[in-house]
Amino acid sequence: MNPVNGRSSWVFVIEDKKLQENSVNLVFPKGLSILLIKSAGQIYAVSNQCAHMGCGLAGGSLKGHTLQCPCHDWRYDIRTGEFLDAKEIRIPMYQWWLENGRIFINIEEGDRS
Repeated sequence: MNPVNGRSSWVFVIEDKKLQENSVNLVFPKGLSILLIKSAGQIYAVSNQCAHMGCGLAGGSLKGHTLQCPCHDWRYDIRTGEFLDAKEIRIPMYQWWLENGRIFINIEEGDRS
């Protein structure tokens, strides 16, 4: 089932062919700062805001499935949004959908737990 049809919460952000493996792509669907990351052929959509002091994660380093904040070195698992040193802390994750080579993000359903 295509979740995008007729739902304003799903926003087109980028063409799939523009995502490179092991790259961090900053997108702003309706002004929301989200990172699209392609790692091991899988796409992940996470908040661009570190849970520690709100630093932008876009300038951080990516190694495998670990994204490290450029401000204070907090490390997150991009598959779950979990802070690696305290798994009860996490950054929001967002659902994404690929249709006809275009990636959409559901901006209403970020996992804020």
